[in-house]
Amino acid sequence: MIRLRSCVLFVVVPAALGLGPAAALAQPGDAARQPEQAPPPKAPPAPAAAVPPTAPDEPVPAPTPAPTPSPVPEAAPVAIPPTETAPAPAAAKPETPDPVKPSEEPAAKQKSGRFIEGELANVGAIGLVPWENQVGVVIGPERIGDIYYASITPSINYTTELGNRPLAMTFGIPIRLELNDTRPSTKSDPHGWSHIGRIRPQDWDQVSDFAQFIRGIQYGGKEEHVYLDINAFKASSIGHGTILKRYNPNLNLNSRQVSAQLDAFGDYGGIETYINNVTGPNVLGGLVFAKPLSFIDSSNYAMRSFSLGATIAADIDAPLRNKLDYSDVDKDGRRANEFLINQKTFQPRYIPSTVVAYGADAEVKLVDTGEIDWKTYVDYSVLASGLPTDTKQNLWSNVPTRGLQSGGLTWGHLLRLNIGENTKHALRVRAEVRRYDRNYLPSYFDVMYEIQRVQYAIGSRTANPNGTKLQQILGRNPDGGKVFGLYFEASWKIEELFAVAVAVETNDTMPDNNFFIHLEVPRYKNFQFLATLHRRSVDTAGGLFAFKATNRDILIVKGRYRLTDNIHINAEALTPYGIGPDSFFANTLDFNVNAEFGFGYGSNKR
Repeated sequence: MIRLRSCVLFVVVPAALGLGPAAALAQPGDAARQPEQAPPPKAPPAPAAAVPPTAPDEPVPAPTPAPTPSPVPEAAPVAIPPTETAPAPAAAKPETPDPVKPSEEPAAKQKSGRFIEGELANVGAIGLVPWENQVGVVIGPERIGDIYYASITPSINYTTELGNRPLAMTFGIPIRLELNDTRPSTKSDPHGWSHIGRIRPQDWDQVSDFAQFIRGIQYGGKEEHVYLDINAFKASSIGHGTILKRYNPNLNLNSRQVSAQLDAFGDYGGIETYINNVTGPNVLGGLVFAKPLSFIDSSNYAMRSFSLGATIAADIDAPLRNKLDYSDVDKDGRRANEFLINQKTFQPRYIPSTVVAYGADAEVKLVDTGEIDWKTYVDYSVLASGLPTDTKQNLWSNVPTRGLQSGGLTWGHLLRLNIGENTKHALRVRAEVRRYDRNYLPSYFDVMYEIQRVQYAIGSRTANPNGTKLQQILGRNPDGGKVFGLYFEASWKIEELFAVAVAVETNDTMPDNNFFIHLEVPRYKNFQFLATLHRRSVDTAGGLFAFKATNRDILIVKGRYRLTDNIHINAEALTPYGIGPDSFFANTLDFNVNAEFGFGYGSNKR
């Protein structure tokens, strides 16, 4: 990525214009390094005439008295011809203190090289991207729920640098061929081996599925001047994350969405944008911010970093009320005791609405050196939508609603450190204090939103049509005082060798306590590894660290090992969510192993 920093212009341009000519003039002799001792402009002609001790028309006797004029050669360096001494006064300009114009960043930060900002680990990602340029195919068995498949994914990966920033592109076509369905057979749908060789229909039954050949396109990094990320497996955030944080639209195994994020900023402002589906988004958001004090003095890091921003995110197809299977569409006799499921897409049916979160924020840097970057910020956010006013839960159309909104305040600090010369250690610490309404939720669009938007109480087997996240959060009783909450997150990365991250989110009132731990080896010799454990919506802070697994846990483990230049072994263990036989969302622990056959190409092949 090209970093259009004014500090580079302030330092490099004067150096190129001043120091370059000075160095060139210094080569003929020492007199050029001392322009202040040069004679006045009218004086040079006289010494020039005194250089030859004899007349120009008598060259023969000149060698005889050569020993006597010995002092003449000492004066010769001073008497430089006028054509060479004329530029000397201009060479004196670079002798003034450098830089003439203050740089945008401290000198220590310029000397230390690129300061590592942004997320240090791919927390919430559900896939690995090969680091080498390669074309090949991944083949192996795969289990999704109670059905076994043969998975075949032709793919191509290309990595390079553009503007001194990494550009990575990965494309693939995932094909799952059914092998064995272990669910009990029915008269209308026999299972077992009856559909062997059939392409899994849920992979290609929605418009968004046809964009999944894009595995990932990334340019630059988060919190850098330009960042583009189009992917089918990563989580995304906007701003400080008080509204949208690590939202991943692909935890639902029956739906594949390719999301996109584009950020750009400069000395005076910037933007961040996000959509969860490039073919037709329902969750979208954006941030715009300005740095007004940069117009006054961009050389002062506090004035340059002070910014005012506005953020908005919305789900324009948010489930307001779930439909129940009164007509027994799936022929299991449960009817009103289960959700109505689309039998082709395996997606729940619901009454749609819109939920919007918006807010304003301010931030400023307290420290900005070559090793330390420390900022503080304040966010105020509002959550707004409508709640049903009727009491008839079987009313599936024209649901009357009343507008309702809630809000919360966040004060946070973000500390970033870069340590080391030969081996760069990057550390990142975020701490927040929160005060918010009982019917408000910080980071409403979070890692579990794609599942909880329909069924907030994950693990429940009660068909509650009003159990959507919209109703379960905004519908809480706002009386009883404000909620006090804390958030802490820390991450550490060593080059591309190792990264670890951990976070705890807790409060004193509501059952919205969260925790995650993440370990990652982006690239070490022949090995890649990623592991994340999320624990969400726990009743108490103490329950976050219980050893017993819950149905609100998200486990993602991915590994890749190169056996030869052309063969890799991939292994994974994960808990995706899907609609089970009882028509409720549930997670299952799946293990998969496959082989990757490929051929490297280009300058980046390993």
